[in-house]
Amino acid sequence: MNMEGVKSLMEEVHWGSLASTDGKTVGVRPMGSWAWIGGELWCATSTSSEKAAQIRMVPHAEYCFGRPDGEHVRISGPCVVSTDSLDRITLYDAVPGLKRLISGPGDPDFAIIRMKPDRIRYRGTSGHGYKEIQFDRHCPV
Repeated sequence: MNMEGVKSLMEEVHWGSLASTDGKTVGVRPMGSWAWIGGELWCATSTSSEKAAQIRMVPHAEYCFGRPDGEHVRISGPCVVSTDSLDRITLYDAVPGLKRLISGPGDPDFAIIRMKPDRIRYRGTSGHGYKEIQFDRHCPV
């Protein structure tokens, strides 16, 4: 498995789960409005969501994208919650499904979780542990 395989698996299953914490409680929730932008994994959220609040408190999270047979990738790293206008336009244009979920890039409740991955792991169906996926952390993935 390499980064192209990771992206292919993510596109195939489309929905991933995002795990975040505030240091006391953990939340795991499905996330589908995501895109790779440069070397980061961006995902739409609400500015007032619990996940945005948790990431503001503990700016690190993990995504998991998996198939029903157990094959999956885990992507973790530091995160920020952005409400930058250019970021909103960029993700809104990159994820066509956002058009049915929010009124537009200017929606005041539209925020973006920007993750700069520091670790990507893959596990196949063989059950033989994780394989670290090599990627250049300084270049687009």
